[in-house]
Amino acid sequence: MKINGKGARRGMWLALTALVIALVILLNAGAWILSRRRLLYGDLTSEGLYTLTQPTVSLLDQIFTQAEDRRASTGEEPVKVKIIFCKDPDLLEADTASRYVYYTARSLEKRFPEQISVSTVDVWKNPSAVDDYRTNSYSSIYQSNVIVASGSEFRIHTIRSFFTFSSSTDEEPWAYNGEKQFVRAILAVTRAESPICAITVNHGEPFGTEAGRSEYSAFLNALRGAGYEIVYLDLEREAIPENCRLILTFDPQSDFTSGGYLTDGNSELAKLDAFLESAYSYMIFVDADTPYLPNLEEFLEDWGIAFARYRDPADSTRVISNYQVVSQSGSIDSEGIALLAGYETEGLAKSITSGMRESGAAPKVVFGNVMPIRYASSYEPIYQKADADSGTAAYIYGRYYKNNHSRAIYDIFTAPDAGDCYARAVDELGNEVTDSAGGYRLMTITRESRTVGEGKGYTTVNESSYVCAFGSTEFADNRLLDGNSYGNIDVLLQTTRLIGREISPVGLTFKPFYESKIGETNASAATVEVTEYYNAKVYTAWTVTLAILPGLTFLALGTVVLVRRRFRH
Repeated sequence: MKINGKGARRGMWLALTALVIALVILLNAGAWILSRRRLLYGDLTSEGLYTLTQPTVSLLDQIFTQAEDRRASTGEEPVKVKIIFCKDPDLLEADTASRYVYYTARSLEKRFPEQISVSTVDVWKNPSAVDDYRTNSYSSIYQSNVIVASGSEFRIHTIRSFFTFSSSTDEEPWAYNGEKQFVRAILAVTRAESPICAITVNHGEPFGTEAGRSEYSAFLNALRGAGYEIVYLDLEREAIPENCRLILTFDPQSDFTSGGYLTDGNSELAKLDAFLESAYSYMIFVDADTPYLPNLEEFLEDWGIAFARYRDPADSTRVISNYQVVSQSGSIDSEGIALLAGYETEGLAKSITSGMRESGAAPKVVFGNVMPIRYASSYEPIYQKADADSGTAAYIYGRYYKNNHSRAIYDIFTAPDAGDCYARAVDELGNEVTDSAGGYRLMTITRESRTVGEGKGYTTVNESSYVCAFGSTEFADNRLLDGNSYGNIDVLLQTTRLIGREISPVGLTFKPFYESKIGETNASAATVEVTEYYNAKVYTAWTVTLAILPGLTFLALGTVVLVRRRFRH
């Protein structure tokens, strides 16, 4: 059968059309794959949120060079850093905040392919994939976590920690700080020495003996899992180690030396005070059997922490006994003293408990034999109103400002909200004395905020000191930290991660979510608004142009071809 010329041309045009369509599809698929794998994108943000800055690249070059030099001299394995996101890439890219962090990590991988690798895993579907980064099988890792690991060292961060907020209660960040947070984590997991947690042992604490260390072995393992090297410190006779970031006192039975700690630099409390002035942290565990320690407790009152002790009604300076919190319906034992703690959700508690609560069913946290904590009288109770727009509930915290010290104390866990919850003590005659005020605090954290200049003075950072108080030593018992599903281990890990201060790289600036410099050094708010509006118009115009122009071009070409074919004869 003979095919005429018109049919042949029609077949050729059909084949050509199919080929062009197939080519366009392949080009689009290839571009999509390359953009996902090689980060082929243009950063249109005025803040450069998706672009690595030169100081970050230079500092990481230095870190990896030093690590390689150390490896060459010691024979260690080459440095490999893994950045693991705990949910699928599609979910990471769908959320603005996580997308910033994910793309920064991918940019680091692209710039340092030999040292950094980025991966994702959905910890809800495959929780065992991150078992290597738990201190035991019950430590929780959430979808909001980002793991940075190298060898046996790792750090776990939340997406929120990559942003800078005006205060801990703010929902909206004012700046992105992802580069610095990643560099800080990489520095922590690749350096030769881990930060030190010094546990005091010269006040009758159980860690002064091997038997005591065995009794609380899960507690010590949790501290190591949080990235600390543990040393045991006689604070009266020994100097605080140079690389110490956290001092911990557990169930002290005798008092600290004071000698007027603000003037006598040789006392234990003077050493502790100087340590906290360096923006480090202190943690203390007591219970309803802890003896009265006047020097240490006077020091802690400066940090807003007052333990609830029953005092002589005629002489308030004389302590007779300790209060103990009891609740039959809110405990897991027959005595009613192993309390199921109530979660606080605002203030600093949000940084510790939000990840645990995000999992849906928050794990049970148990405090046994609790001596409740009160706010010191020098702290002003502040009632923070609820904010429906930001979804923040009402809460109370304590505030103190004196002699250039700005401190605030926050509740982390409180006694169960049960009608039969009360506190009991005994008077001098051995009769029970009760307190039914409620709202008993089981765990608090006090923060002293300090804003200091960084680098060449272009930015400031908040280097805070923390003092964390637990009203229960049984909280850290092996039975509650190891071999069961209670959330105590999560609380301990989240708290030590919050208050643990790593070495902070300098010279890496924040990326504010606004134009801070437009034309002149100090742009007015009006100028910023106008410029942001102008930028938005420019970006919109380019988007519309690039979307419509190809279609109009092909429409014009098609019209020309159609007209020419109709009027050819």
